[in-house]
Amino acid sequence: MPPLPSPPRAALLYAPDGYDTSRPKLMGRHAAGEGFLAGLVRHAGFDRMVALTRGEADAEAFRRHVAALGATVPAQAIPDDQLHRLGAIGCLLLPGPGLGGFAWRRRRAGEAAAFSLVGVTHTIASAGAMDSIVESLVAPVQPWDAIVCTSHAVHGAVRRLLDMQSAYLARRLGATRVEGPALPVIPLGVDCAALAPDPAARAEWRARLGLGANDIAVLHHGRLSFHAKAHPLPMFLALARAAGRAPAGARVVLILSGWFADETQRRAFHEQARAVAPNLAIRLVERPETGTTLRSAADLFTLLSDNVQESFGLAPVEALAAGLPVVGADWDGLKDTIRHGETGFRIPTTVAGVMPDLAERHDAGFDSYDAFIAGIAQSTAVDIPAATEAFAALIADPGLRARMAAAARQDALARFDWPVVIARWRLLWEELARIRRASRIERAAPLRGEERVPHRPDPALLFPDYPTRRLMPESRLALPPGATAASSMERLLSLAALPGAAPRRDLLPGADALRVVFDQLATGPATAAQLTAELPPARAWRMQRAFGWLLKMDLVRLA
Repeated sequence: MPPLPSPPRAALLYAPDGYDTSRPKLMGRHAAGEGFLAGLVRHAGFDRMVALTRGEADAEAFRRHVAALGATVPAQAIPDDQLHRLGAIGCLLLPGPGLGGFAWRRRRAGEAAAFSLVGVTHTIASAGAMDSIVESLVAPVQPWDAIVCTSHAVHGAVRRLLDMQSAYLARRLGATRVEGPALPVIPLGVDCAALAPDPAARAEWRARLGLGANDIAVLHHGRLSFHAKAHPLPMFLALARAAGRAPAGARVVLILSGWFADETQRRAFHEQARAVAPNLAIRLVERPETGTTLRSAADLFTLLSDNVQESFGLAPVEALAAGLPVVGADWDGLKDTIRHGETGFRIPTTVAGVMPDLAERHDAGFDSYDAFIAGIAQSTAVDIPAATEAFAALIADPGLRARMAAAARQDALARFDWPVVIARWRLLWEELARIRRASRIERAAPLRGEERVPHRPDPALLFPDYPTRRLMPESRLALPPGATAASSMERLLSLAALPGAAPRRDLLPGADALRVVFDQLATGPATAAQLTAELPPARAWRMQRAFGWLLKMDLVRLA
């Protein structure tokens, strides 16, 4: 009997853009986001799915999305302005590595010890991603918060960023302790059942692509980009050379599956293939058919990634789950996912030289992000002779392909299937909850009366030197000479109807509340404190601010 669903231990920050895989320019973070949501829906074991959403449109999109993913439990949306409700759940999952914004919001709400924040890495090469990571050192991030790193390689990069910034802050401020979030390593997951080898689909696709029974199909899947994913020339060269050594009667066919960002990328792939691998048979399959059972047509998979835009590499893991040996670069997350000599081959990579000029030009805005990562990739080499030998070994030996295929499938089930990966997330949530319960003391907690968010304080406290005076609780207000409660109310309604008279009408009390004020002042002057004495605190603040607008409109005056 399956275990009963448990209360949710984590809520998801949901905006449709982060989980939409139907977009024309699909990025890895979108595929990873929707995959993670599907993993939560099917394997978290919660009695309801919970998301923090901004607006009813996003809330409804979340409910539709989890229903489409097969949710059998209710979907609950918490409005983004009700963070306090996350305390009953314990954790907010963020779609990127930045914790700072929500850490400050949590502190402002006085909820720092109520729930954990957990981010996740995708690419960390962009200036925005790097800034969001190092911000966790100065934002009120707590020991019960975490940034999940999807590979050991990206963990090393995040750790290095934090260490360098910590050293600077220690010297700059004389700090003796600079702490960041926890950095657990949890890989992305895949739906192994959906990716299982499909003999019928294999026959259908191979017939469609014109592949014979003895043809050996090598699949390359993903964004087809020479500067932001994997330069294709090493793959073309190595495969063409290995194809020339194929057994008699066997033809090597490269299946390029994916999408081009623009015609420049398309032309580059075509012209490079024609120039360095004119005799290599190539089939191009573009979206939307790339998301189908195309993997079943292949005999092996390759991704010779050479780009810092990559941090994990989801496509090779999908290939492992589909029972395909993988020839991949010994690069970033592929170092974790490909077991060299067992589930495929990792091809050595070399990065040449130092690149401070690239960092400087990108930081100053002289070079775009695309130019920045293209510059790094241009000095990154994949070992073409080693790739040739790996391809040749798999092309020549059906037994080796079969052994690696079986090992790949088993390894994917053991390490990357969503039930396995979500179980690791559950352990993380439990560990963060344990730390939270054991501590309960916010690091750098605000002192009594101190502004909770010092870089975004109350404007009335930040700008006290601007005005001549401030309206204080003891300030006395009165109606203008000759005004009555009725005439004041009539004039208020007339002025309020003028365009721009009250640009933030939503901040004003209702007409009935203002009528009460006029009625009180009709009996004589009164202090601001007296006029708000019967109101609860939130309504009293609103009314006190409204006194400024009433003064602006000359509906009341300082007595």
